[in-house]
Order: sequence, then structure tokens, then C-alpha cells
Amino acid sequence: MSDLRSAAELKDVADPAWPELRELLGRTDGHQTAEILPVEEAAGEEALRRIQVSAGSYLGALALHTGGVLVANGWVRVLGGGFPERGLPSLAEANPALGRRGGPAPPLLVGYDVLGGRFEVNGSDPAAGGRPGEPGQVCYFQPESLEWKLLRTPQRVFGHSMWLRFLILGNLTDFYWTLQWPGWEDDVAALRHDEGMSFYPPLPALNGAEEIAAASRKAVPIAELFALQEELRGS
Repeated sequence: MSDLRSAAELKDVADPAWPELRELLGRTDGHQTAEILPVEEAAGEEALRRIQVSAGSYLGALALHTGGVLVANGWVRVLGGGFPERGLPSLAEANPALGRRGGPAPPLLVGYDVLGGRFEVNGSDPAAGGRPGEPGQVCYFQPESLEWKLLRTPQRVFGHSMWLRFLILGNLTDFYWTLQWPGWEDDVAALRHDEGMSFYPPLPALNGAEEIAAASRKAVPIAELFALQEELRGS
């Protein structure tokens, strides 16, 4: 007998997170814009069922009520129920290991940026994957250093909900200040949501926004960019 909860069970919560999350994403006093992508009801329910997280969490609310969220004009793509029209995968599609039984819980990819920087929630054994922090904390794969970084303020390490609040209310210009080249907005606007920007020389060989601006760049599938980073990391 399956121990998986149905979408109806996951939706039926006393305190759904969507009203609070919708208010956060609509705030105009933050540093970033946030565009909520639509999702078909059936697709949202299927994403929720597959990730097995209740609608009482921000993560479940994203899966159920959004196709994803584009932050800072699409520089960061937050995953939700999927937006196939522009290639943005759902949380379930981006994390195929979720449904496997046995072994430690894997990390969860919850978003990525146009440089291939990945935001992931740590699984049950972060150290085994070369990651800092504890289970449930959010790490960022830095495309310029090819290293995982634990996201935090001086007082607190980020979980998923705090990471979302940082994306909307924090200062991403400071976070990416050495990586955003002049005119990046136009380059990003031309991308599908399953594409990122690849550079030659590769990003780890470039030092700051000036060298990035002068480098050759092209749009590539985000999966290809992830694979290239892992290849560079292992070389």
C-alpha cells in the first residue's frame, strides 16, 4: 500500500501558505520585481503530489499555485508547478530523484539563475555531497568559484521560506555585484526559462563584471550549463 499522500490531502491544510506568499511576491517595497507565472490546476496538483509537501509551506504553495516565479526580470527563476510555454520545469521535473525509495533524502533544486547558479535545499546528508550546513538549509552553487555556499545572515541560516524572502526583499544587486554586466537585462529577456548564459572564457576564469562584459557569451540549455560546471569542477 502506498504511503504517498494525494494532492487533495496535501491541499487540505488549516493554514495554507499561499495568501502570505502571494502578499510577499506582490510587495513593492523590496529591491526586486517578482513575476508570478500561471499554472494549470491539474499541473499544480500533480507537482504538489510528486514533491509530497503540503500547501501549508511556501514550497507547496509555489508548486500548487504558480508555474514558477521570475525574480529581478528573470535573472533568478524560482521553481513551482512548471511553465512549459517557456521551458521552466516544475519542482518535480527538476528533481527526478524525489520519488526514489531508500537511501538518504537528496538535495532539492528550488531555483537557479541565468549563470547556472543553483539554489538547493540540503538533503539528509549534505557533507556527502560536498555541501556545508545541515539538512533543510539552503545552499547556493557559485558559478564563478564552482563551490557550494551556505546562505545566511549573520544571525540565521536560510531555510526555503527565508531564502524566498531574501530574493524579494534583499539586495540581489549586492549579491551579484561582480557578475552582472552592462545590458544584462536585454540578454536575459531574450532567454527561455530553461536557458542560461555560457561564457568563453568560462566564468571561473573571468574576474569581475568588466571581464564578463568583454567575454564571448551565448544562450545554452540550462542542463548543458549545469553539466559544464560539473565537468569544470571535476577537472
